[in-house]
Amino acid sequence: MTRAETDNAARACTDLVAAGGGDTIAAQVLRHVSDTTWNALVERHRGSGCEALATFARALLDGKKSLHGIVGTVVGRLLAALGRPRIEQVFARELAARVPLPFGHEVAVAARGLQAAGIFVCFTGGAVMQDCACLRDLLEHEGRAQFDNLLQGALNDWSELPTRMHDGAVMPGHQRP
Repeated sequence: MTRAETDNAARACTDLVAAGGGDTIAAQVLRHVSDTTWNALVERHRGSGCEALATFARALLDGKKSLHGIVGTVVGRLLAALGRPRIEQVFARELAARVPLPFGHEVAVAARGLQAAGIFVCFTGGAVMQDCACLRDLLEHEGRAQFDNLLQGALNDWSELPTRMHDGAVMPGHQRP
């Protein structure tokens, strides 16, 4: 991640908030948490950044990926123990590792919501945006296009964030953007 990328991302946050996006993002947050909790979070992190939010969001996303791998490995080993041919083991392992887990969508919503909230808290709290841990983490792990997807998705129904961010399979009735 370069300084120019971070500066450009910070300008995108400024443009979004200047266009009224900050109020929209806050409204989305309040669909998921109480006014009291949100106001306390904003106050607590005013000027101090969002390091803890970024760390927890990354742990959720990494844990979700790891869990998929574990499920795939267990299925592959089970078929090996049953004496199934190698191709069946490989196929089952890959399929099981990629099939959406029943709670995977919710984990991704929580992680992406934490990132969006962290960026918003840093921006509105007067933090130096280049120091925003959520913004840095998103740019480092996902790239600028995904940062833009998160910003735009933060203005909409947050349950759509995993699809917008390509965090998993498409939920029934949804399409990838």
